[in-house]
Amino acid sequence: MPRLISNLAALLGAGAIWALTPAMAKLAMAEGMRPLGVSAIAAVAAAATLLIIAAVQRQSPPWDRAHLLQYATGGVVGLALAQFFAFTGLTRAPAGLFALLVPLSGLFTMIFFALARIERATLRGGLGAVTGMAGVALAMAPGAALPDPALLPWAALMVLTPVCYALANLFSVQFAVRGTSPLAQAAGTLVLGAIGAAALAWPMGHLSLPPSGWIAVLLVAQGVLTALAYLLYFRLLVRAGGVFTSQISYVITLAGLFWGFVLFAEVPGWLTIPAAMLIFAGVGLVTLAKRKSP
Repeated sequence: MPRLISNLAALLGAGAIWALTPAMAKLAMAEGMRPLGVSAIAAVAAAATLLIIAAVQRQSPPWDRAHLLQYATGGVVGLALAQFFAFTGLTRAPAGLFALLVPLSGLFTMIFFALARIERATLRGGLGAVTGMAGVALAMAPGAALPDPALLPWAALMVLTPVCYALANLFSVQFAVRGTSPLAQAAGTLVLGAIGAAALAWPMGHLSLPPSGWIAVLLVAQGVLTALAYLLYFRLLVRAGGVFTSQISYVITLAGLFWGFVLFAEVPGWLTIPAAMLIFAGVGLVTLAKRKSP
């Protein structure tokens, strides 16, 4: 029982943090920060935090060519590009809507793995993908999480974030270097993610100093919280397994709706509930399909 309570606490903690960090980015952008600038500064803080922890635990990331390829694909696609699409959309669209889109990463992962012939496509998995996408369409309908149809292009842009997460999952399988500790992999990925975000931010004019001291503190806190979420996530993977850990997407969605209400007074329409149920059902079908696959 104590182990189960510990795992549940880690699941809730990591999910709540990952749901909070986009809202923190939205606060920073409301003060004039640009999306990739927010991503780069927070990623530097997160990478520095994990590098310090990895050094203390003597699990510093290796920097050979194979590891750099793994870090670069995961960091640039799964962090820099993913946050660019998310944060750009969040400048106009509600944070609560983004929370509904996060679980789609599991559905897109199934599709990409099937196309790459890493996993066999199943009828249950296909039904889950269709159900999840129906939930997203409903979430963007009038009376749901999108208050104004004019914001639809910004919402569609945020859908590219779970696509990036799914591509990062695919790359992590294809380019993973066996025998490297999860902490070292996370630290290396965040380092390359920070470099990638900065490299994208500079030519686009997004890289700038925070406009005030409290925004600087906010971005550093966002980075430290991101590092903590990574630590909790990898701890869950080791102690509880992938199926239990995958439930974090539900926590992120529910917590994201909560943070949107608390921080931005976002009150989703009544259609948000059936939309969330459809998305959850789709993710559940995909998870069951993976457990049943040989």
